[in-house]
Amino acid sequence: MIPIGDDGRRMPFPFVVYAIVAINIWVYLQEVNAGPGADAFINAFAAIPYDVTRGVVLPPPSPPIPFLTIVTSMFVHGGLAHIFFNLLFLIVFGPAIEFSCGHLRFAAFYLVCGIAAGLAQIAAAPSSHVPALGASGAIAGVLGAYLVNFPFASVRTIVPIGCFPLFVRLPALLVIGVWALVQFMTGFGSLSARAAESRGGIAYFAHIGGFCAGVLVIGLFKIRTVDGRALARRR
Repeated sequence: MIPIGDDGRRMPFPFVVYAIVAINIWVYLQEVNAGPGADAFINAFAAIPYDVTRGVVLPPPSPPIPFLTIVTSMFVHGGLAHIFFNLLFLIVFGPAIEFSCGHLRFAAFYLVCGIAAGLAQIAAAPSSHVPALGASGAIAGVLGAYLVNFPFASVRTIVPIGCFPLFVRLPALLVIGVWALVQFMTGFGSLSARAAESRGGIAYFAHIGGFCAGVLVIGLFKIRTVDGRALARRR
């Protein structure tokens, strides 16, 4: 299931969501423009669990404190599909959470979820030399917050049926719930360090950590309640 929008009521422009989108796109363009040096660019800003746990500092422009790569890694992506789907999920589910939290609180919430995601992935494979990168951990936190606050909101989705796309509206509980179930089952179904660091190239424990953080801390950041029934109605 690929979400393409929700049927929520009109809300103020989500400045932080689109600022995050712009930063991610800008960083990705720097990566693309690096050409043959793209791998070095990624390694400089991605979170490498071995380096973080052992305090290994890479040459500039890598941050002088290895822990900071957990933050910088949230804005680096491994390819066009990687960044496209991450930002799509953020654009679909982020605005309602930004409205619930306010702009500055949402920015803080996003960073907290991203850091929690990075720590979870490092804890799962602390000796891994595989760079962890991407916004998906922080966005998983947004999904967790959306699930808690708007479980019955109507989400417009594309469900591929063979080669044909089926456009349907589904409750967020189903769309996000299925996604979360896959992350937990796949992540905890392969708990060895080797599997945790390289299972299909996907950082499942980053998704799990970010999602759990979003579920648990959204109450600390939320400043207003949005009528979930308004989000559930079809427009």
